[in-house]
Order: sequence, then C-alpha cells, then structure tokens
Amino acid sequence: MKRPARRYAPRALETRTARDAIRAALAFHGISDRVRAERVLTEWTDLVGPKIASRTRPYGVVERVLVVEVASSAWLHELTLLKAQILGGLLARLGEPRLFDELKFKLAGRTGGARPTVPRPRARAPRAAAPTPTPATGAAREQIVREVERVDDEELRELIARVRITHDK
Repeated sequence: MKRPARRYAPRALETRTARDAIRAALAFHGISDRVRAERVLTEWTDLVGPKIASRTRPYGVVERVLVVEVASSAWLHELTLLKAQILGGLLARLGEPRLFDELKFKLAGRTGGARPTVPRPRARAPRAAAPTPTPATGAAREQIVREVERVDDEELRELIARVRITHDK
C-alpha cells in the first residue's frame, strides 16, 4: 500500500529558536515574501519615519516596484529628490531577499495601472475602547525581566518583556 504524500513540515531534529522555527514554517508554506511584504504596510512609520509616513501610504508592490501614494504634488517632488536615500533605507531594513528593486511615488487618489501584489490594509470597523491595562511595577516588573532574560533572541526578549509588563502578566 502506498503512503499518502506528506502535507506537513518535516520535523526538526534539533532545537531551534522561535525565530528560526517561524521562518522555516513560513518558507515551507511558501508565504515568506508575502509576510515580509506585509511589514511594509504595517511598519511604514517605523521604516520611513513619522514625517514622511504622515504624508504617504504604501500602495503595494507591482512588478518588483514599491508604489507609494503621496498626499500632494509638493511632497511628490520632495520625495522624488530623496528617492535613492529612502529606497536604500527600506532595502537595508527589510533585508534579503529583496521584495522590490525600485521605488515609485504617485499622487494619492490617481487610479490606473496594475494592481499591487501586496494587499492594501483593510478598513476595520471601529471597536469599543478597551480598558487600558495597568502595567507591572516594582517586584512584579523585576520578576518579568528576570524570567524573560532566558530568551536568547534579543528582539524577541524585548518584545515579550514589553507585552508582559504592559499587561502585568
């Protein structure tokens, strides 16, 4: 009797960091680039800074070109002059393999052209305001910091500590 083809990732034979395990899972399912491309949308302010982010919005990647919508023609002109610097910074922050090779600015609201391969963020219905959590302080905060020190990956360690301290858990 022939065995059915495996539909799950091969089991790791060695201990992995959470970062490596997530990367392997994304690669196995063929969605690494899509997830990395979503970073452009979700982390736009961190990638380009608040001043530029307040007047721009990433539209998506079309044929390896990152298309960015700009609020006004004055900003379009200014950003066109800074294009090489912005592109270099984005490529450095997003890492290899490259998601795009070029950067194009267009006025917001202009239609036409190919659709992006990176989906635009969906508009969400407003939610009721959740009560603000009370952050951990004193001994509870110190306990969280001690527990989190065991995590090898610095970025992940900081993220876990920030979330736990904010939500006091």
